[in-house]
Amino acid sequence: MDDRLFAQKILELVGGQDNVEKSWHCATRLRIIPNDAAKINLEELKKLKGVLGVVQSGEQCQIVIGNQVGSIYQEFQKLLTQKNDNASQPASETKPEKKKTNIFSRMLSALVGCITPLIPVLIAGGMGKCIVMLLPMLKILDKTSSTYQILYFIFDSSFYFLPVFVAIAAAKQFKTNIYLSALVGATLINPTFIAMIQSGKPQNLFGIPVVPASYANSIIPAIVAIWALSYIEHFFDRYLWRPIKSFMAPLLSIMIVVPLTLLAIGPAMTWVSKGISLVMFFLSGKLGPFAIAIFALIYPWIVTTGMHSALAIAGLEAITKRGFDPFTRVLTLLHNITQGAATLAVAVRTKDEELRATAISAALTVFCAGISEPCLYGVTLKYRKPMYSCMIGGFAGGIYAGIMGVNAYVFMTPGLITLPMWINPNNTGNLQNLLNAVISAAIAAIVTFVVQLFMGIDEPKQEAVSE
Repeated sequence: MDDRLFAQKILELVGGQDNVEKSWHCATRLRIIPNDAAKINLEELKKLKGVLGVVQSGEQCQIVIGNQVGSIYQEFQKLLTQKNDNASQPASETKPEKKKTNIFSRMLSALVGCITPLIPVLIAGGMGKCIVMLLPMLKILDKTSSTYQILYFIFDSSFYFLPVFVAIAAAKQFKTNIYLSALVGATLINPTFIAMIQSGKPQNLFGIPVVPASYANSIIPAIVAIWALSYIEHFFDRYLWRPIKSFMAPLLSIMIVVPLTLLAIGPAMTWVSKGISLVMFFLSGKLGPFAIAIFALIYPWIVTTGMHSALAIAGLEAITKRGFDPFTRVLTLLHNITQGAATLAVAVRTKDEELRATAISAALTVFCAGISEPCLYGVTLKYRKPMYSCMIGGFAGGIYAGIMGVNAYVFMTPGLITLPMWINPNNTGNLQNLLNAVISAAIAAIVTFVVQLFMGIDEPKQEAVSE
């Protein structure tokens, strides 16, 4: 089935064009917010060839597709665009009343919607920094050389200018002007503003003190600022006198949002960001080695709900604020390695050649690229027993990782090709943290593999499912 036909089938099963309020994708999932969730044919959607699984989380319908989700999404969007271009009725007349969801679900959906479009930027920046970090260790480049410094700032720009990227993504999420949003994000990292803050001198705006805060590498302040901009811009667009609207609406929007952000939103959300980091560091520090182990027990199930995206945001906050993440990336490492190990054990035990081929392919994908959904939805969740093996193996590896205090220094999806993420960029000569990360992963993999070999899978159930 080609991508266009696949996208068409998905669109039909989610209730058609009129039932899609919003859609986007992450590394492996097509995420849809429907106007009416009851119109989605979940059973047929799960049976559709090429769909690994379907998850309903809050108001979202998450369709797990795999690595090719990007091309499917492009075709899916083309179908929606054609509908919008040819629509004969205003949206307000055709859009059905939407079922309300709780505020937590809406907030989580908005956060994930603002972050997932940034995955290519984070991957490019993270992988680039990993490669550049290795060059001095391999004696290819000297850290003092201009080549090294230029390469480093190229990839570091992915994180330094994060407020601008976040603002653009948030503009799409909250349906406001992208370029005005980018301007708001850019003001947070303007060199003049940074110099004023770093000078140590008291600053004020309209007589109100400006809190000396750095917004480089920040996420949440930009999201909340653009959320505020969406309401302010829409207000002016609706109520300003039409002859002056085109030039006064943008001007007034920026004159209100930027001072509001510098005086209130930015400082408040900086404290929220710090609070998220503090909670994470409390869990990893105060609860001892069992913090990682306990969370590793339930993490496979967290991933099935899509809630791991919220934890990923906390991990990104920790790295950008403190330089390392002692929690979420370690959990992801253990999850990925145990999913691969359990799936590989299934490939060894099964008598079904088709399942064996699927399992080996899925295991290679998660080991190399760190993408676990093919394992999760193609094997482990499908047969349940491998999920229990992953929980046991993750717990075992988590104890070692917790005792040794394993930290991630780059926000990446853990896999074989991203091992440099465990090297401290401020002490590249010390590889102990990398070694501990590898050992914890090895413990998790071996325990999971052995347990799964012992447990096996229900072959009759396998044949019934695979038809």
